[in-house]
Amino acid sequence: MRARTEILVVLAIVGSTAIAHAQAVRAKYRLEGGRPHTDVPFNIDVVVDGFDEAPAPDQPTLEIAGATVTPAGAQPNVSRSIQIINGRRQDSTSVTWVLRWRVLVHKEGTLRVPALTVSQGSKSATAAAGEASVDTVPTTDEMTVELVLPNRPVFTGETVPVKLVWLFQNQPEDQSFTVPMMSLDTFTIGGPPVTAGSRKVLQFAAGAKDLTLPYELDATTVNGTKVNRLTVTFYATPKTVPPGGKVELPPASVIAALPVGRADFFGRSDSRLFRASDIARTLEVKALPETGRPTSFVGAVGEQFSIEVRTSRSVVSLGEPVQLDIQVKSDQRLDTLSLGKLDGADRLPKDRFMVPAEPPTGELSADGKTKTFTVVAQVTGPATEVPALAFSYFDPRKASYQTIHSEPIALSVKGGTIVGAQDVVGGIKRPQAADPVDDTTLVTAELALSSDAQVDARPLGGALLWLLVGLLYAVPLGLFAFRSWQLRTAGSREEASEARAARRRVEELLDRAKDAPARDVAGPLAASLRELARVLGRELGEHAALLAKLETESFAPDASGKPLSPDLRSDSAGLLRRWATDARRARAGTNAGAVASMVLGMLLGSAGGSARADTSAISPPRGDVLSDGRAAYQDAMQHTGDPTARKAAFARATIALGEAARAHPDQPELLADWGNAALGAGDVATATLAYRRALIVDGGNARALRNLGYLRARQSESFRPSATATATDTLLFFHRWPRARRLLVGAAAFAIAILILMPRSGRRRRGTGVLALVPLAVWIAMLASVVFEGRHTGDAVVMDGVVLRAADSAGAPAALTQALPRGAEVTIIERRAEWTRIQLANGIVGWVPQSAVEPVTQ
Repeated sequence: MRARTEILVVLAIVGSTAIAHAQAVRAKYRLEGGRPHTDVPFNIDVVVDGFDEAPAPDQPTLEIAGATVTPAGAQPNVSRSIQIINGRRQDSTSVTWVLRWRVLVHKEGTLRVPALTVSQGSKSATAAAGEASVDTVPTTDEMTVELVLPNRPVFTGETVPVKLVWLFQNQPEDQSFTVPMMSLDTFTIGGPPVTAGSRKVLQFAAGAKDLTLPYELDATTVNGTKVNRLTVTFYATPKTVPPGGKVELPPASVIAALPVGRADFFGRSDSRLFRASDIARTLEVKALPETGRPTSFVGAVGEQFSIEVRTSRSVVSLGEPVQLDIQVKSDQRLDTLSLGKLDGADRLPKDRFMVPAEPPTGELSADGKTKTFTVVAQVTGPATEVPALAFSYFDPRKASYQTIHSEPIALSVKGGTIVGAQDVVGGIKRPQAADPVDDTTLVTAELALSSDAQVDARPLGGALLWLLVGLLYAVPLGLFAFRSWQLRTAGSREEASEARAARRRVEELLDRAKDAPARDVAGPLAASLRELARVLGRELGEHAALLAKLETESFAPDASGKPLSPDLRSDSAGLLRRWATDARRARAGTNAGAVASMVLGMLLGSAGGSARADTSAISPPRGDVLSDGRAAYQDAMQHTGDPTARKAAFARATIALGEAARAHPDQPELLADWGNAALGAGDVATATLAYRRALIVDGGNARALRNLGYLRARQSESFRPSATATATDTLLFFHRWPRARRLLVGAAAFAIAILILMPRSGRRRRGTGVLALVPLAVWIAMLASVVFEGRHTGDAVVMDGVVLRAADSAGAPAALTQALPRGAEVTIIERRAEWTRIQLANGIVGWVPQSAVEPVTQ
């Protein structure tokens, strides 16, 4: 039995109920991760139902005797639902707040958790007190853990690599690491980037947050013994100098379940939790020297740095902005790197350039060793170049400050009026509230309304889809396993038939031996027993004496007048029973293994589908809002001579169809109808959003493809996404198929390949493997298309004409000389408070209000 099931005492904490303003508010404790252990951090949550979504409740102080408790924040879980009944929309919201504390206990025994009251405004709820048992995990010599620190003093602000090395022999399970260094306030802890989709990652508790770190696994030899070695690297940056200049680091430890005892028939064995600990270590931290510190130094510490500056243009007019991209590279991670103010000494002269007062925020590269700062500088005076920018850093090896410079960039400044940042923003031409579409240009768009049957169509999904996919995988695999077992056991089944015949012959002779003379029975009985031993593959050994007695009995003087002796008959019958019992046990073990393998394959196939079944196919019933939208759309199509009435009808259809589309987001034809109505009403932003959502559901929707192409053609090249079809797009045409179709085609191809490869006799025919390559290639292509398809999580549409800012502030300078048009397709990079950072199709990055963009994926 696994170590997690060896829990003798569990946390018994039951939440109490509080009533506030006639609304039921309940709070209860929840223990994460099973039974707690000493020196292993674990989480205690307070789950509160009945609070509002905002504001966040105050997290009270949780004090537990004999334990160190660290608050880990509060997080709401919000569930929203929409119902449309008789054309009326009803919204409902369910909110559950989870407040978390991280607890560390150093002594085993009973942990008493006190009652705790959580408040949000006038509402409050109390979680009842409870107890939990904490035990100590025994140590073992089968694994060791070591924290490898730099073998020199480090400086404040210096990012140094730290390695955690775990050596183990047997295969561990459910490992849990404790690295106290990660939770110390003295350090800022970070980690290397994690490859998307990688499974070689581990979770570590770093104060109030969890840190996901990649690991490396290899083998090594220690004292002549081959062991496995797992290495995790993280980065520590000292923030302050501790008293005495040294940081005492408590020992790191690991707890894992290791196998104990002998393995059973299936190769499984019981497991127990064991612990391995490092020794306490000391790291010396020094302060940066005050003497010789350059004015351009803002805290960068490292051995190698470089700086490069690029400009958006080389010719500007006096008073115009110019974008500077400042790129800093190093041989270490630059998570905490700051560039500082750019209008100081050895930077941009204040009499020629004006920059934002706040230091720029940088964008980190994937490997964390390059950071790019984007700054919009306004040219306010005569200049011939962007001067070389100084960058200073402290080299810990040399124990001294170093200063490097970028290359100057030639700049041509034409005469003009010097204006301020607000004047520049105020002079930007804004689009009108709506971007009208001329009816004469709509001849190239496909404005036909879908039929009543098409509007409800949706790609196959939900439980039915996964049931079909599961059957297409499970049935061929089950047939393949059964046929393989049948062929593999054909010989043994034939041998079993021969053994049954030999056993029946022995049984007949034993029945005759009761009355027939011994001379007629003893000899044939001995021969039959020898034949049965040959068929069963048994060695006679000690039983040879019995056969010899039978043969001697047949030649006895009185053998013709009396039957075989009762002792010989009894010994012969007992021998027959032992051989028959052993043969049945051997056959039962073989058959059970084969049947278990076949059943396991079928269960895995079907379970994989059913486990992922969702209820997306279950949708609200079709309401009057959809009928009203379709009626308004048809009314708009009839007003061919009255553009004003036509657009008004399209606007009504847009509102109604939009509500229906939000209630049925998985119907591509309905989404295309919504986009067509918006296009007819002149709302290009809503039309673009609707077409993009339709293509996510069904990438081959003809109306959405054609009309989105029409809208993109009307955009300027600066805002138009690339839509040129390449040879690769033509070859991989199936990427535009709905996800359900690709899943079914892949499953069907897999089933065909398995049926082709299924053995039909003792040996497969030549060429069968070659024939199976085609469906296997189709299966791999469909599977790869589903796994690596773009999720469009960052795609968005500009819904309002806004100014693209250089920073997340309404007073920040404009990043473009023109406002963003409605319907422009962008990519969301970052969200911060009420602002969203986006990237345009031409690569320009800037900030817009969060309400101005709408994500494509819902």
